Amino acid sequence: MFTQRIPLFSILGFRVSLDFTWFLLAILIVWSLAKGYFPQVISGLDPATGWWLGIAGALGLFASIIIHEFSHAIVARQFDMPIRGITLFIFGGVAEMEEEPPSARAEFFMAIAGPIASYILAGLCWAVTQALPDASAAAPAGALFGYLALINLVLATFNLIPAFPLDGGRVLRSAVWWWTGEMDRATRYAAFSGRLFGSFLIVLGVMSVVAGNFIGGLWQGLIGMFIIGAAGSSESRMTLRSGLEGVRVRRLMVADPITVPSDMPVARVIEEYFYGRLHKVFPVVRDGRLLGSVSLQDVAHVAPEERHAVTAGHVVTGESLRRAVAPDTPVLDALEVMNQHGVSRLMVVDDGQLRGMLTMRDVMTYLSLRQELGNTRTRA
Repeated sequence: MFTQRIPLFSILGFRVSLDFTWFLLAILIVWSLAKGYFPQVISGLDPATGWWLGIAGALGLFASIIIHEFSHAIVARQFDMPIRGITLFIFGGVAEMEEEPPSARAEFFMAIAGPIASYILAGLCWAVTQALPDASAAAPAGALFGYLALINLVLATFNLIPAFPLDGGRVLRSAVWWWTGEMDRATRYAAFSGRLFGSFLIVLGVMSVVAGNFIGGLWQGLIGMFIIGAAGSSESRMTLRSGLEGVRVRRLMVADPITVPSDMPVARVIEEYFYGRLHKVFPVVRDGRLLGSVSLQDVAHVAPEERHAVTAGHVVTGESLRRAVAPDTPVLDALEVMNQHGVSRLMVVDDGQLRGMLTMRDVMTYLSLRQELGNTRTRA
């Protein structure tokens, strides 16, 4: 979902970051407020004041989004749900959960916390406008807090639409989960609602473009595509989770994998292993002891004229040992290790001995077989 993030600060242990796409949204919001919204609310507004109000309005909006997401994170912590942090990006913000909620009750309270916080913010901002000496919306301060009251009201209400991954979609999932007792079915219903709503936004966007509202139609279409993609991604994660629940690494690993002797010249490793076996990583052993692994990138860094003198033991890296997994590790945990390190295969090690290799391809093949066979449970 995200590109490169810029860490900003931490609140109560929650890291707040900016995705680079946020800057595009910030520019668009400042411009639309300075040139569109505030000049319409305040007649005869000085252009410089309009730009300052636009900047203040954008900062207020993003502070509101942080508070909205922070509310999710606080409630998630009460239910022992780990949160990586809060990230602001082009479509707003997200509290990044490391795992699914433990119960329908936890899902409901975590999801509803954000809209409630936004409604409270909307009420507070409206109260400020009424408490100002000049309560007229035409005054700069009144216009600013009036905008923040309106945008928090819109933020809360939009998020309550029952379409996953919006908060309302999570509330819907919690209700179906509580009613049926099946999280898988609840996720499918919620994801379907997300795809339906996303498709509606795309159609609405196309109609807006045809009607001449190009910018508005473009944003509606982009948000619709984002919602469809996020809903599908959530459903895929649930399929992965249900298909691999209780399955251990030893069930899917390739036992007794091919290994490279540490004293073999790199030239032979390239010809006999990389070209001969068509893999990109191989474990390296010396006298039966696992040293690490050698990858295509490792041997590529060796100059061609040196490949007959340099051995696999000289270019072996121990990084793969640090991310190795044990045979009894749940496959879901192993996939998380792959995701964290950006690799598609892991060495399976027990008491310092190489027991096998786990590859993403084998995991996907296993899932495909289970789906074709009706997702019949298999013991680990």
